[in-house]
Amino acid sequence: MAQEARTKSVERKAASIKDVARFAGVSISTVSRYLNDGPHLSEQKRIAIEQAIDVLNYRPNAIARALVSSEFSSIAVVACDISLYGPMQLLEGIEMEARKRGYLVSITLLDDDVVKAKETVDALLRNNPVGCILLDVARTSSLHSLVGYIEKRVPTSVINEAADDNNAKSLIIGSYQGGYQITKYLLGLGHRTVWHVSIPENGNEYTRQFGWRQALEDVGAFVPEPISTTWDVSKAEAIGRSLAAMADVTAVFAGNDEIAAGVIRGIVRSGKRVPEDISVAGFDGNPISSLTVPSITTWRQDFQRLGRLSVEKLLAGHRGDAQSGGGADDPDSVGDVSGDVFAGGDVSEHLVIRESTAPPREA
Repeated sequence: MAQEARTKSVERKAASIKDVARFAGVSISTVSRYLNDGPHLSEQKRIAIEQAIDVLNYRPNAIARALVSSEFSSIAVVACDISLYGPMQLLEGIEMEARKRGYLVSITLLDDDVVKAKETVDALLRNNPVGCILLDVARTSSLHSLVGYIEKRVPTSVINEAADDNNAKSLIIGSYQGGYQITKYLLGLGHRTVWHVSIPENGNEYTRQFGWRQALEDVGAFVPEPISTTWDVSKAEAIGRSLAAMADVTAVFAGNDEIAAGVIRGIVRSGKRVPEDISVAGFDGNPISSLTVPSITTWRQDFQRLGRLSVEKLLAGHRGDAQSGGGADDPDSVGDVSGDVFAGGDVSEHLVIRESTAPPREA
Protein backbone atom coordinates (compact mmCIF):
# COMPACT_ATOMS: atom_id res chain seq x y z
CA MET A 1 0.00 0.00 0.00
CA ALA A 2 2.82 2.38 0.85
CA GLN A 3 4.44 1.84 -2.56
CA GLU A 4 1.09 2.32 -4.33
CA ALA A 5 0.59 5.62 -2.51
CA ARG A 6 4.06 6.78 -3.53
CA THR A 7 3.29 5.91 -7.15
CA LYS A 8 0.05 7.93 -7.16
CA SER A 9 1.79 10.92 -5.62
CA VAL A 10 4.11 11.34 -8.60
CA GLU A 11 1.65 10.42 -11.37
CA ARG A 12 0.37 14.00 -11.56
CA LYS A 13 3.70 15.35 -12.79
CA ALA A 14 6.76 14.10 -14.66
CA ALA A 15 8.94 12.07 -12.34
CA SER A 16 12.25 13.57 -11.26
CA ILE A 17 15.47 11.93 -10.18
CA LYS A 18 14.47 12.76 -6.62
CA ASP A 19 11.22 10.78 -7.07
CA VAL A 20 13.18 7.79 -8.39
CA ALA A 21 15.55 7.90 -5.41
CA ARG A 22 12.66 8.08 -2.93
CA PHE A 23 10.79 5.24 -4.66
CA ALA A 24 13.87 2.99 -4.79
CA GLY A 25 14.92 3.82 -1.26
CA VAL A 26 18.36 5.08 -2.27
CA SER A 27 20.12 8.42 -2.42
CA ILE A 28 19.95 10.81 -5.38
CA SER A 29 23.69 10.37 -5.95
CA THR A 30 23.16 6.59 -6.21
CA VAL A 31 20.55 7.10 -8.94
CA SER A 32 22.92 9.50 -10.69
CA ARG A 33 25.69 6.87 -10.63
CA TYR A 34 23.27 4.35 -12.11
CA LEU A 35 22.24 6.72 -14.92
CA ASN A 36 25.86 7.44 -15.77
CA ASP A 37 27.05 3.81 -15.53
CA GLY A 38 29.08 4.58 -12.44
CA PRO A 39 31.01 1.88 -10.52
CA HIS A 40 30.40 0.36 -7.08
CA LEU A 41 26.64 -0.13 -7.39
CA SER A 42 25.18 -3.28 -5.80
CA GLU A 43 22.89 -5.50 -7.82
CA GLN A 44 20.11 -4.97 -5.26
CA LYS A 45 20.21 -1.19 -5.67
CA ARG A 46 20.48 -1.47 -9.45
CA ILE A 47 17.32 -3.59 -9.60
CA ALA A 48 15.47 -1.24 -7.24
CA ILE A 49 16.36 1.77 -9.40
CA GLU A 50 15.38 -0.04 -12.61
CA GLN A 51 11.99 -0.87 -11.12
CA ALA A 52 11.49 2.71 -9.95
CA ILE A 53 12.31 4.08 -13.39
CA ASP A 54 9.91 1.64 -15.01
CA VAL A 55 7.02 2.24 -12.61
CA LEU A 56 7.40 6.03 -12.62
CA ASN A 57 8.08 6.21 -16.36
CA TYR A 58 11.08 8.38 -15.59
CA ARG A 59 12.84 10.08 -18.49
CA PRO A 60 16.28 11.51 -17.62
CA ASN A 61 16.74 15.20 -18.35
CA ALA A 62 19.45 15.44 -21.00
CA ILE A 63 20.74 18.80 -19.75
CA ALA A 64 20.84 17.63 -16.15
CA ARG A 65 22.78 14.54 -17.13
CA ALA A 66 25.18 16.64 -19.13
CA LEU A 67 25.84 18.83 -16.11
CA VAL A 68 26.56 15.75 -14.01
CA SER A 69 28.81 14.11 -16.56
CA SER A 70 30.41 17.40 -17.72
CA GLU A 71 29.74 16.44 -21.34
CA PHE A 72 26.99 17.68 -23.60
CA SER A 73 26.09 15.43 -26.52
CA SER A 74 26.52 18.30 -28.91
CA ILE A 75 28.78 19.41 -31.70
CA ALA A 76 29.70 23.08 -31.75
CA VAL A 77 29.89 24.85 -35.09
CA VAL A 78 32.01 28.00 -34.91
CA ALA A 79 31.87 30.67 -37.63
CA CYS A 80 32.01 34.41 -38.18
CA ASP A 81 29.17 34.64 -40.69
CA ILE A 82 26.53 32.13 -41.81
CA SER A 83 24.32 34.47 -43.84
CA LEU A 84 25.59 33.37 -47.26
CA TYR A 85 24.39 30.38 -49.27
CA GLY A 86 27.53 28.26 -48.79
CA PRO A 87 27.72 28.40 -44.98
CA MET A 88 23.97 27.84 -44.71
CA GLN A 89 24.24 24.67 -46.80
CA LEU A 90 27.28 23.52 -44.82
CA LEU A 91 25.24 23.89 -41.63
CA GLU A 92 22.39 21.86 -43.09
CA GLY A 93 24.76 19.02 -43.96
CA ILE A 94 26.37 19.16 -40.51
CA GLU A 95 23.00 19.14 -38.77
CA MET A 96 21.67 16.20 -40.81
CA GLU A 97 24.71 14.02 -40.15
CA ALA A 98 24.93 14.98 -36.48
CA ARG A 99 21.25 14.22 -35.91
CA LYS A 100 21.65 10.83 -37.60
CA ARG A 101 24.42 10.03 -35.14
CA GLY A 102 22.50 11.25 -32.10
CA TYR A 103 24.11 14.64 -31.54
CA LEU A 104 22.70 18.13 -31.27
CA VAL A 105 24.35 21.05 -33.04
CA SER A 106 25.06 24.44 -31.48
CA ILE A 107 26.15 27.47 -33.51
CA THR A 108 28.54 30.10 -32.17
CA LEU A 109 29.26 33.28 -34.13
CA LEU A 110 32.45 35.12 -33.26
CA ASP A 111 32.99 38.85 -32.97
CA ASP A 112 35.40 40.49 -35.40
CA ASP A 113 37.54 41.52 -32.45
CA VAL A 114 39.99 38.69 -31.69
CA VAL A 115 40.00 39.31 -27.92
CA LYS A 116 36.21 39.16 -27.71
CA ALA A 117 36.19 36.16 -30.05
CA LYS A 118 38.60 34.29 -27.76
CA GLU A 119 36.37 35.04 -24.76
CA THR A 120 33.43 33.58 -26.66
CA VAL A 121 35.44 30.47 -27.54
CA ASP A 122 36.49 29.98 -23.91
CA ALA A 123 32.85 30.21 -22.81
CA LEU A 124 31.88 27.69 -25.49
CA LEU A 125 34.56 25.20 -24.46
CA ARG A 126 33.43 25.34 -20.83
CA ASN A 127 30.22 23.64 -22.02
CA ASN A 128 32.32 20.62 -23.07
CA PRO A 129 31.05 19.89 -26.59
CA VAL A 130 32.22 16.57 -28.03
CA GLY A 131 34.03 18.61 -30.66
CA CYS A 132 34.04 21.71 -32.83
CA ILE A 133 33.57 22.20 -36.56
CA LEU A 134 35.17 25.45 -37.69
CA LEU A 135 33.89 27.21 -40.81
CA ASP A 136 37.23 28.90 -41.45
CA VAL A 137 36.52 30.40 -44.86
CA ALA A 138 37.96 33.91 -44.40
CA ARG A 139 41.63 33.84 -43.46
CA THR A 140 41.40 37.42 -42.22
CA SER A 141 38.65 36.62 -39.70
CA SER A 142 38.99 36.34 -35.93
CA LEU A 143 38.18 32.62 -36.22
CA HIS A 144 41.17 31.98 -38.48
CA SER A 145 43.52 33.37 -35.84
CA LEU A 146 41.99 31.03 -33.22
CA VAL A 147 41.99 27.74 -35.16
CA GLY A 148 45.18 26.46 -33.50
CA TYR A 149 43.97 27.58 -30.08
CA ILE A 150 40.73 25.62 -30.46
CA GLU A 151 42.41 22.53 -31.93
CA LYS A 152 44.62 22.19 -28.84
CA ARG A 153 41.61 22.11 -26.53
CA VAL A 154 38.93 20.01 -28.19
CA PRO A 155 38.58 17.57 -31.12
CA THR A 156 38.22 19.78 -34.18
CA SER A 157 37.30 19.53 -37.84
CA VAL A 158 38.08 22.52 -40.08
CA ILE A 159 36.36 23.51 -43.33
CA ASN A 160 38.49 25.97 -45.28
CA GLU A 161 39.94 26.78 -48.70
CA ALA A 162 43.60 26.13 -47.99
CA ALA A 163 45.35 22.78 -47.71
CA ASP A 164 46.76 22.00 -44.28
CA ASP A 165 48.95 18.91 -44.22
CA ASN A 166 49.27 19.22 -40.44
CA ASN A 167 45.55 18.83 -39.88
CA ALA A 168 44.14 15.42 -40.79
CA LYS A 169 40.65 16.70 -40.06
CA SER A 170 40.82 19.62 -42.51
CA LEU A 171 38.39 19.65 -45.43
CA ILE A 172 38.89 21.91 -48.43
CA ILE A 173 35.91 23.57 -50.10
CA GLY A 174 37.41 23.28 -53.59
CA SER A 175 36.97 26.84 -54.83
CA TYR A 176 40.25 26.80 -56.76
CA GLN A 177 39.27 23.73 -58.78
CA GLY A 178 35.86 25.21 -59.52
CA GLY A 179 37.29 28.53 -60.68
CA TYR A 180 39.77 26.70 -62.89
CA GLN A 181 37.24 24.35 -64.46
CA ILE A 182 34.52 26.90 -65.21
CA THR A 183 37.09 29.22 -66.81
CA LYS A 184 38.42 26.31 -68.83
CA TYR A 185 34.86 25.58 -69.99
CA LEU A 186 34.34 29.18 -71.19
CA LEU A 187 37.66 29.15 -73.02
CA GLY A 188 36.66 25.85 -74.60
CA LEU A 189 33.60 27.55 -76.09
CA GLY A 190 35.97 29.74 -78.07
CA HIS A 191 36.23 32.87 -75.91
CA ARG A 192 39.69 34.43 -76.12
CA THR A 193 39.68 35.38 -72.47
CA VAL A 194 37.35 35.50 -69.47
CA TRP A 195 36.74 38.52 -67.27
CA HIS A 196 36.27 37.88 -63.56
CA VAL A 197 34.00 39.69 -61.12
CA SER A 198 35.59 38.83 -57.80
CA ILE A 199 33.75 38.37 -54.49
CA PRO A 200 35.53 39.38 -51.26
CA GLU A 201 38.30 36.80 -50.90
CA ASN A 202 40.99 36.08 -48.38
CA GLY A 203 44.13 36.27 -50.49
CA ASN A 204 45.24 32.64 -50.27
CA GLU A 205 46.10 30.70 -53.42
CA TYR A 206 43.18 28.26 -53.14
CA THR A 207 40.38 30.65 -54.09
CA ARG A 208 38.23 30.63 -57.24
CA GLN A 209 40.05 33.76 -58.41
CA PHE A 210 43.37 31.94 -58.40
CA GLY A 211 41.78 29.03 -60.28
CA TRP A 212 40.44 31.47 -62.89
CA ARG A 213 43.86 33.07 -63.30
CA GLN A 214 45.64 29.73 -63.63
CA ALA A 215 43.24 28.52 -66.33
CA LEU A 216 43.96 31.64 -68.39
CA GLU A 217 47.71 31.39 -67.87
CA ASP A 218 47.75 27.71 -68.84
CA VAL A 219 46.58 28.56 -72.38
CA GLY A 220 48.46 31.85 -72.68
CA ALA A 221 45.27 33.91 -72.65
CA PHE A 222 45.17 37.58 -71.67
CA VAL A 223 44.51 37.93 -67.92
CA PRO A 224 42.27 40.96 -67.28
CA GLU A 225 42.44 42.75 -63.95
CA PRO A 226 39.78 41.18 -61.66
CA ILE A 227 36.84 43.46 -60.90
CA SER A 228 36.30 43.40 -57.15
CA THR A 229 32.86 43.74 -55.64
CA THR A 230 31.02 43.24 -52.36
CA TRP A 231 28.11 40.89 -51.59
CA ASP A 232 25.73 43.69 -52.66
CA VAL A 233 23.97 42.52 -55.84
CA SER A 234 23.06 46.09 -56.82
CA LYS A 235 26.77 46.82 -57.24
CA ALA A 236 27.04 43.79 -59.52
CA GLU A 237 24.42 45.34 -61.79
CA ALA A 238 26.57 48.45 -62.17
CA ILE A 239 29.54 46.24 -63.03
CA GLY A 240 27.43 44.51 -65.65
CA ARG A 241 26.68 47.87 -67.27
CA SER A 242 30.42 48.68 -67.35
CA LEU A 243 31.27 45.32 -68.90
CA ALA A 244 28.58 45.78 -71.54
CA ALA A 245 30.26 49.01 -72.62
CA MET A 246 33.57 47.23 -73.30
CA ALA A 247 33.73 45.94 -76.87
CA ASP A 248 36.26 43.16 -76.13
CA VAL A 249 34.26 41.48 -73.35
CA THR A 250 32.61 38.24 -74.52
CA ALA A 251 32.74 36.07 -71.37
CA VAL A 252 32.44 36.80 -67.65
CA PHE A 253 32.95 34.54 -64.65
CA ALA A 254 31.22 35.92 -61.54
CA GLY A 255 32.32 34.91 -58.04
CA ASN A 256 28.89 33.54 -57.10
CA ASP A 257 25.45 33.07 -58.61
CA GLU A 258 23.87 36.14 -57.00
CA ILE A 259 26.63 38.34 -58.40
CA ALA A 260 26.20 36.65 -61.79
CA ALA A 261 22.49 37.49 -61.72
CA GLY A 262 23.31 41.15 -61.01
CA VAL A 263 25.89 41.24 -63.80
CA ILE A 264 23.38 39.75 -66.25
CA ARG A 265 20.80 42.34 -65.27
CA GLY A 266 23.30 45.15 -65.90
CA ILE A 267 24.31 43.75 -69.29
CA VAL A 268 20.72 43.26 -70.44
CA ARG A 269 19.60 46.69 -69.23
CA SER A 270 22.46 48.17 -71.26
CA GLY A 271 20.97 46.74 -74.45
CA LYS A 272 23.20 43.71 -74.90
CA ARG A 273 22.12 40.07 -74.82
CA VAL A 274 23.23 37.11 -72.69
CA PRO A 275 24.67 34.85 -74.00
CA GLU A 276 24.52 36.09 -77.61
CA ASP A 277 26.77 39.08 -76.91
CA ILE A 278 28.32 38.18 -73.56
CA SER A 279 28.36 34.81 -71.77
CA VAL A 280 28.09 34.90 -67.97
CA ALA A 281 28.85 32.04 -65.57
CA GLY A 282 28.33 31.94 -61.82
CA PHE A 283 29.52 29.81 -58.92
CA ASP A 284 28.11 27.78 -55.96
CA GLY A 285 25.00 26.17 -57.46
CA ASN A 286 22.53 28.42 -55.64
CA PRO A 287 18.94 27.48 -56.63
CA ILE A 288 18.51 31.06 -57.88
CA SER A 289 20.78 30.18 -60.81
CA SER A 290 18.09 27.94 -62.33
CA LEU A 291 15.34 30.60 -62.01
CA THR A 292 16.89 33.62 -63.70
CA VAL A 293 16.31 34.53 -67.35
CA PRO A 294 18.51 33.29 -68.83
CA SER A 295 19.31 30.50 -66.37
CA ILE A 296 22.91 30.63 -65.18
CA THR A 297 25.72 28.23 -65.98
CA THR A 298 27.39 27.55 -62.63
CA TRP A 299 29.84 25.42 -60.69
CA ARG A 300 27.88 23.47 -58.10
CA GLN A 301 29.67 23.02 -54.80
CA ASP A 302 28.29 20.15 -52.74
CA PHE A 303 28.27 22.04 -49.45
CA GLN A 304 25.90 19.61 -47.73
CA ARG A 305 28.17 16.66 -48.47
CA LEU A 306 31.13 18.61 -47.16
CA GLY A 307 29.18 19.35 -43.97
CA ARG A 308 28.39 15.66 -43.51
CA LEU A 309 32.02 14.71 -44.08
CA SER A 310 33.15 17.20 -41.44
CA VAL A 311 30.97 15.43 -38.86
CA GLU A 312 32.31 12.03 -39.93
CA LYS A 313 35.88 13.20 -39.56
CA LEU A 314 35.23 14.83 -36.21
CA LEU A 315 33.56 11.76 -34.72
CA ALA A 316 35.86 9.15 -36.23
CA GLY A 317 37.78 8.66 -33.01
CA HIS A 318 35.08 9.63 -30.52
CA ARG A 319 34.10 6.74 -28.26
CA GLY A 320 30.64 8.14 -27.68
CA ASP A 321 29.69 7.97 -31.35
CA ALA A 322 27.71 4.77 -31.54
CA GLN A 323 27.24 5.12 -35.27
CA SER A 324 30.87 5.58 -36.27
CA GLY A 325 31.63 1.87 -36.22
CA GLY A 326 35.28 2.47 -35.52
CA GLY A 327 37.88 4.57 -33.83
CA ALA A 328 40.67 6.85 -34.88
CA ASP A 329 42.82 3.87 -35.90
CA ASP A 330 40.09 2.31 -38.04
CA PRO A 331 40.75 3.39 -41.67
CA ASP A 332 37.28 2.28 -42.75
CA SER A 333 35.39 4.13 -40.04
CA VAL A 334 34.70 7.33 -41.97
CA GLY A 335 34.73 6.27 -45.62
CA ASP A 336 36.28 8.55 -48.24
CA VAL A 337 36.86 11.89 -46.58
CA SER A 338 40.16 12.84 -48.15
CA GLY A 339 41.03 16.53 -48.41
CA ASP A 340 39.23 18.38 -51.16
CA VAL A 341 35.59 17.47 -51.60
CA PHE A 342 36.16 17.73 -55.37
CA ALA A 343 39.35 15.65 -55.46
CA GLY A 344 38.92 12.76 -57.86
CA GLY A 345 35.39 13.86 -58.72
CA ASP A 346 33.82 14.07 -62.15
CA VAL A 347 33.69 17.61 -63.55
CA SER A 348 30.25 16.86 -64.99
CA GLU A 349 28.92 16.41 -61.46
CA HIS A 350 29.79 20.03 -60.66
CA LEU A 351 29.66 21.96 -63.92
CA VAL A 352 26.00 22.82 -64.57
CA ILE A 353 25.61 24.18 -68.12
CA ARG A 354 22.57 26.39 -68.69
CA GLU A 355 21.37 29.20 -70.94
CA SER A 356 23.75 31.99 -69.93
CA THR A 357 26.81 30.72 -71.81
CA ALA A 358 27.48 30.06 -75.51
CA PRO A 359 30.30 30.33 -78.06
CA PRO A 360 31.18 33.92 -79.04
CA ARG A 361 29.55 35.15 -82.24
CA GLU A 362 32.81 35.24 -84.16
CA ALA A 363 33.75 31.66 -83.15
